[in-house]
Amino acid sequence: MLMIWKSISPKKLPKHALAVAGIALLALSTATANAQFFNPFGPPPSPTPGPVTYNFSTPVVTSPTEAPGVWYTDRFPPCGFVSPATAPDGTKNTLEESICASNFQTPAPSFFNTQGRKTDLGANTYSISINLYVPAAWATTPERLAGFWGTAVNSTGVIGNDYPIIDFQGPITPTGPQGPGDYPNGGVAGFYGWDNTANSGNGGFVYIGLPPGFHYNSWVTLTLTTVPGTGYEYSVRDPGSQRATSIRTGFYDPTETSISNVILEGYNYDNNYSIYWNDLTLSSTSLSCPAPSTGQPGLLGLLDQLLKPLSPPQPPGPPKPWW
Repeated sequence: MLMIWKSISPKKLPKHALAVAGIALLALSTATANAQFFNPFGPPPSPTPGPVTYNFSTPVVTSPTEAPGVWYTDRFPPCGFVSPATAPDGTKNTLEESICASNFQTPAPSFFNTQGRKTDLGANTYSISINLYVPAAWATTPERLAGFWGTAVNSTGVIGNDYPIIDFQGPITPTGPQGPGDYPNGGVAGFYGWDNTANSGNGGFVYIGLPPGFHYNSWVTLTLTTVPGTGYEYSVRDPGSQRATSIRTGFYDPTETSISNVILEGYNYDNNYSIYWNDLTLSSTSLSCPAPSTGQPGLLGLLDQLLKPLSPPQPPGPPKPWW
């Protein structure tokens, strides 16, 4: 933006362009100053328009009911939800979520065998990411094993019917073990995303795949991103790489714009196991200054569009589940 202002004398700009540009910059500074991020692990950091990452180096606060700054029960509480914990590969300051056979709900399948906790986020959170440890045992366990969920809301904060989800699932075949339900995936282990447009609009899981260079007993970064007017982008990648495997899915409710909470789910099939999570990242912005990944121009983009016709020509340059 500074280059534009240096290359064009204000005397050569129409008065209406200068007025609109000034208003846009004032609004931008106000939106940036007001951007807030909710920190479920303590006081919020200083306002910032960029992503903020939290590890689990301090104890999480759990609660049976919703309250600010806590991880509260979703459906049925897992038997353990503790930080800081050490993962099987020695990574410290992680969150350990434990599923126990003693909490298995009958008769199965049961809505309450999906067991987890959630925490509320600040307004206008459009993308959430977390790291998940994937042990080798999951390659042959015929069950849903870990779920990274969100709850979608529209611009006024009203919850609709979209729940973006990335699951890690083992090789599940029809009429396999019954816990939260029967979700066969053709016997292919890997990451799956919930798509409301699948199965003639009835919804279902679709295969995302595995990130490039994936190997078991390692961490994978999962990202749920809202694409306004379109749906969701689900991506999985090695935390040390920018290469990812991604898919896009559609909305059930096209008015939804952001994600109001994070839900970390386990699935109880009458067995015992642990899930390790780390580095929760939230990306938030004011509605008046949407993030570039939403596909909207934002105020800087609008200002560029306003001034573009006055700039020298430039050479051309080279997409509520019930379970």
